[in-house]
Amino acid sequence: MALSETVSALQAREKTMVSATSATSAMPKIRVALVGAGRVASYHLEAMAGLPGVEIVAVCDPDLERAQALATRWGVPAAVASVEELAGLGVNVAHVLTPPDLHVRVTRRLLEEGIGAFVEKPFTLSSREARELADLAEARRLPLGVNHNQLHHPGFVRLLAWVKAGRIGRVEHVRICLSVPLAQLNTGDFSHWMFREPENIVFEQAPHPLSQLHALIGPVREAQTTLLGTRELHPGQVFHERWLMVAWGERGTAELYMSFGQPFHRWTLEVLGTDGSAEVDLGHNLFSFEEKTPWLDFWNDFLAGRRRARSLRRDTRGNLLGYARHILGLGSRADSFFLGMRRSIEVFYSGLRAGVAPPVNGSSAAEVLEWCEAMAEAARGRAVVAVAISETRPAAELLAEARPPRPGEVVVLGGAGFIGRRVVNRLLARGVPVTAVVRRAHGLPPSLLAAAREGSLRLLRGSLEDRRSLAEAFQGARTVLHLATGGGDTWEKVERSMVRGSVGAAAEALAQGVGRFIYVSSIAALYGGPDCGASVLEDSLDTDPRPEERGIYSRGKAETERALVALHRERGLPLVVARPGIVLGEGAPFQHSGLGLWVRDNHCVGWGKGEHPLPLVTADDVAEALVRIALHEGDGLHGRALNLCGRPPLSAREVVDQLRLATGRDLHFHPRPLWLSQVLEIGKWMVKKAGRRPGAAFPSYRDLKARSLVPAFACRTAREVLGWTPIEDREGLLDRTVRIYSNPQ
Repeated sequence: MALSETVSALQAREKTMVSATSATSAMPKIRVALVGAGRVASYHLEAMAGLPGVEIVAVCDPDLERAQALATRWGVPAAVASVEELAGLGVNVAHVLTPPDLHVRVTRRLLEEGIGAFVEKPFTLSSREARELADLAEARRLPLGVNHNQLHHPGFVRLLAWVKAGRIGRVEHVRICLSVPLAQLNTGDFSHWMFREPENIVFEQAPHPLSQLHALIGPVREAQTTLLGTRELHPGQVFHERWLMVAWGERGTAELYMSFGQPFHRWTLEVLGTDGSAEVDLGHNLFSFEEKTPWLDFWNDFLAGRRRARSLRRDTRGNLLGYARHILGLGSRADSFFLGMRRSIEVFYSGLRAGVAPPVNGSSAAEVLEWCEAMAEAARGRAVVAVAISETRPAAELLAEARPPRPGEVVVLGGAGFIGRRVVNRLLARGVPVTAVVRRAHGLPPSLLAAAREGSLRLLRGSLEDRRSLAEAFQGARTVLHLATGGGDTWEKVERSMVRGSVGAAAEALAQGVGRFIYVSSIAALYGGPDCGASVLEDSLDTDPRPEERGIYSRGKAETERALVALHRERGLPLVVARPGIVLGEGAPFQHSGLGLWVRDNHCVGWGKGEHPLPLVTADDVAEALVRIALHEGDGLHGRALNLCGRPPLSAREVVDQLRLATGRDLHFHPRPLWLSQVLEIGKWMVKKAGRRPGAAFPSYRDLKARSLVPAFACRTAREVLGWTPIEDREGLLDRTVRIYSNPQ
C-alpha cells in the first residue's frame, strides 16, 4: 500500500469512527472479553473505559484467581479460566493479552469458537503464522485486528499527516532511535519471555518502531543488521542489547538503532524528504520540521531555528497543560501512550461497527513481522548462541520431577531471588539437602539448574498462595526459610499475598511438623526515625507500634511479623525472625531506596541530609547469617528476632559519591530536610485531591521519618550466638557493593 493510501485509509477510518459513534445508541453493544489478566490487561481496560458501543463482559485467564481479581477491580461481570467458556457468554471479540508465544494458539482457538480477536503486538512470531490466522479469520468472516498502538501516537499521527501533505516532498530516508531502560536487566529478573531466546527482544520491542517504519516506506525489501552489544545474563543465556539495522523498503531507505537497558531514554523518528525534514520525539511527544524557503541562507537558517523552537515550545506547553488538567480533574488522561492505546482500540471498534476492515489486520501485521524477521535474523544466525540457550531449556522438566524429601531437608521459599540463590548455594556447599520453591522455570540461575540436574537440589514450583504446593514442599523438612516477598501496589494486595500468604505458609509448616520456620523480614518493620527515642534498636520482637501509618511494604512486614509471633505464642510455631538492613551487592540495581528517593536513576533525594552512617550489609553476609540460623542446633533461637546489619562508616551521601566515581555516571545526591520533603508530599497530595484521584491518602510524616534510619541497629544475637561477622570496614564494603558497578571500559 502506498503512503498516500495508508494515510487516506487512516483518515477514512477516523471519519467512519465519527459516524459510527453517532449511531452507537441504535445498535447492540459489542460484547468483549480479555484473554490474559496480566499487567497489559489493565491498560486495555483503562483505554476502553466509557468507549461507546462496547461492553466488557469477561476476563479469561488459566489462573482463575487472578482473572477474578482483575474482574472485581474493574467491575467486569464474569471471570473464566478457558477460552471455550467465552462462547457461552456471547462474546463477540476477545483481546489476546497472553505472552507472545501463546498468541497463535489462543487466537486460532477464538476464531474456531466464532469469536473475533484484537491481538497485542507482536501478532505472532512469524509472518507465515500471521497470514494463516488472517486467512482463517477471512474464511470465517470474523474481525481480526492487531494493536500497533504506536501508529496512533499523537506525534506520529502529526508527522504522518505532514508527510502526506507533501510538506517535505518525497520520502527518501527514515531514521529511528529507540534507546530505553529495562527494569528486568537492573534487577536480574530474566524470566520474562523476551529473554528466553536472543531474538525475542526484537519481537517484544521492535513492532512499535517497525510498524511506524512500515507505514512510512512499506514492506521490507532488504535489510542488514549489526549486533553492537551483547551480554551474558546467565552462563549460556545471551542477550543482545544494542542493534543497528540498515534497510531498503518499498518506498525508501531506513536505519533503526535499538538499545535496551540504557539509563537514558531516547525515542525519536526523523523523516528526510527531498524538500525538507520532519522529526517527532516520541518519548516527549514533541514535533518539529524544516522546509525550504526562498530566502537567503542566513535568513533561512534563522527561520529554520525559530520555526523549530516555536513548535517545540508549543508542544511542551501543551503537554504540561494536558497533564495539569488531568491531575486537577479538569480533563481526561492525555499522555501519548494512553492516547495511542485508546485511539487504536477506538478505531478498531468503530470500523467493526461500520463494516470497515481494521486499520492493522492480519495481512498488514504480517508485513510488519517481516521487518521483525529481517532484523532478528542476525541473532538467529549465530549457531553457538542457539546451542547455549538450548542447554537451559530442561528447567521446566526439572520443576516437574516429583522427588521425595531427604532427611534434614531445608526448604527455601524464594530460592531463585537476589538473596535466595545465595542461601541455596551456601547450604549446598555445606552438603545440606535443599528444596527451592520457585514460581516459574524460565530465568532460573544456572547454579540452581546445575544442582537440580546433579540431584543435590530439589526444585518445586509453588507460591505462598498455593497451599497444596507448600504441603508437598514441606513434607519431611527440617527447616523452612521464608524469603518470598509477596507484595502489590495496594494494601489489599499486600495483605493478601504477604501477610495472609505468610501465615498460610507458617500454618502449613506446623501441620507438616517442620522444626524451624525462619521469616526474613526487614528493618523496615521497625521505626527508625530521628524521634524514635533510642540511639540503638535492639534485637526485639517489637515492631513499629503504628504500622498503619507506614508505607504498604513496611506495614506488610510489620503486620506479618505480628501475625507470625501470635502463631508462635498460641500454637508453638518454631519461629525465628531475621531483619536484614540495607542490602547491597551484585545482582541488584545500585539505586537502592535505602539511600534516598531516586527521582531519576541518577538523582537521589536524601531521606534527610544523608550524613549519618547507614545500616548497610552485603547480600552475601545476609545469606551467610540465614544459613547459620537454619543450621543452628537446638531451639534457643525460637521466638527471637535478629537484626542483620553492618556498622560501616558510610552515609547515603558518601555511597552515592562513591557510585559516581565507580560508574562514571553523572550521579547526584540531593540532601533535603525531612520537613521540606513532607511539605512537598502534601503539595502532591493536594493536587491529587483536587483532581479527584482515587486512593489519594494523606502522606504520612511518620513513614517519611522512618526512612531516614537514624539510630544504629544492634545485631547482638547474630554476632554472639551465631558468630556472624559481616564486612564492616569502609573499603572492603565499597569493594563488594559499590565498585562492582565499575565500567570495565
